[in-house]
Amino acid sequence: MATLAALPISSQIGLGLTAASTASQYAQSRNAATAARQEGEFAAKQENLAAVQREADRKERLARAMASQTASAGSRGVAVFEGSPLSVLQEDIRREEVATERDIFGSKLAASTAKIRASNQSKALGTQANIGLLTGMSDLAKTLPSK
Repeated sequence: MATLAALPISSQIGLGLTAASTASQYAQSRNAATAARQEGEFAAKQENLAAVQREADRKERLARAMASQTASAGSRGVAVFEGSPLSVLQEDIRREEVATERDIFGSKLAASTAKIRASNQSKALGTQANIGLLTGMSDLAKTLPSK
C-alpha cells in the first residue's frame, strides 16, 4: 500500500482538507443537537413559569371578585357567608379550581411536548452528524491510493 508521503503535495492537502471538513461538519451537527435539546428544556421551563404566572393572576382575580361580592352583599345588608352570596362565592371558587386544573394539565402537556420535540430533533441531528462523518470518511477512503 502506498503511503501518504508518496502522494503529491496537492493530494495530501486535499485529503487534509476533506478530513478537516468532515470533522467540522460533524462537530457542527453535534453542537446543533445539543442546542436543540437545551432549547426544549428552556421552552419547558418557560411554560412552567407561565403556568405559575397564570395561577397567580387567577388567584388575584378571584380575590378581587370575592372582595367585590362581599362589599356588594354588605352594602345591601345581606350576610356574606350565608345563602345566595355564599353560593356565588363557592361557584367562583369552584370555577377557578377547574381552570387551575385545566391549566396545570395543559402546561404539563406543553412542557412535555417541547422536551419530546427537542429530543427528537436532537436525535435526528445526532444521526445526521454520524451519517455525515461516515460519508466523509468513505469519501476520504476513496481518494486514498491503493497499492
